[in-house]
This record gives sequence, C-alpha cells and structure tokens, in this order.
Amino acid sequence: MLVLTAGPVLGLAAVGVVAVGLRVRARRRVSNTRRRREEQLTDAVAAIAAGIRSGLSLTQSLAHARDEAEAPLREDLAGAVSRIETGVPIREALNDWAEQLDSEDARLVVGVLDLHRRSGGDLPSVLDNLVRTLRERRAAHREVRALTAQARLSAMILGSLPIGFFAFLLLTSRREMLDAMAAPAGRIAVVVGLGLEGLAFLWIRRLLEVA
Repeated sequence: MLVLTAGPVLGLAAVGVVAVGLRVRARRRVSNTRRRREEQLTDAVAAIAAGIRSGLSLTQSLAHARDEAEAPLREDLAGAVSRIETGVPIREALNDWAEQLDSEDARLVVGVLDLHRRSGGDLPSVLDNLVRTLRERRAAHREVRALTAQARLSAMILGSLPIGFFAFLLLTSRREMLDAMAAPAGRIAVVVGLGLEGLAFLWIRRLLEVA
C-alpha cells in the first residue's frame, strides 16, 4: 500500500529529473552549434577576403567561402548565396542571414560588407582586420569559459546533491520515506522541493552561461 501511494510521487520526481536533463542537453546542443558557427565564421571571412583579393566579386567570394566552409555554417551560407543568385539584393540576403544566425559576429561581418558596398575602400584589408578581431573575441570567449569551468562544475554537483541524498534516504530509510510520502503533506513537499531544485539548477546555469 505504501509503495502504491508513493509510486506517483516517485514517478513525478523521475519525470522532473528527466525534463530538466533534457532541457539542459538541448540548451547545450544549441550552444555548441552556435559556438561552432562562430568559430567557422572567422575562416569564412578569411575566405571572402582571399576571394576578393584574387579578383572575384563579392557574390563569387561568398560562394567561395560557402565551398570552403563546413557544417553547420556551410548550409547557412548556401542559403544566403542561393538567394543572392536568384535576384535578392545582397544587403537584404546578408541581413536575413545574420538574423538567422542570431550572432553579433555575423552582424558585424554584414555591417562591414554593407559599409564597403556604400563607401568603397580596400575591402580585403578591412576583412583581414576583422578576422583578427573575431579571433581575439573567440580567444577571450574560450578564456572566460575556462575560468568559469570550475563554477559550472560546482553548480552541477550542488544541483545533483539533493537528488542523490533523496535516493540515499530511499535506500537506507525506505519505510520512513514511504511513510512520509504516503501523507499529502509529504507528497507536496517532495514535488515542491524537486520543482525548486530544478529552477535553482537552471538559474545557476543561466548565471554562468557564456554567450
């Protein structure tokens, strides 16, 4: 009887833990994909500069950068180049591309290309300087992530301690725990505690997140 009473509580707790884990995993996957795009963007800008320096037009240089890039940036550049080749203005296609990436680095690249289109100048040299700037920003980003690695690990450990302690009590004091969860107040306490634990875990990760 006690096991049946505690079953829904344990099931709800498991669902909560799985939901938090899936959310963290999804956010990490999105963050890793964005990080790869921004790292590849530096090489793409270098490829655009090399193409223009060799006599290619801006559209041809973008196509060259697309061919040199790897996934996931390759698919993003392919979409922008395809729109330009079908008659969409370069400024509109690149602005849409930057918005799709939702990246400050991409917006900076598009701003430089648009400024050159309106005012002219030595675009390859400007792009070379932009490449150096982007590389310095990525280096600073990696340094910040390294400095916050210990704090992020501590957050993960602190977040898992209450759940581990709850599981430990179930193993060592099973009857007392089941008695507690058999009461309405006990079930409410477990649900509220797990909910607060999940919110605290996500909040700590948000504070330590490096864009």
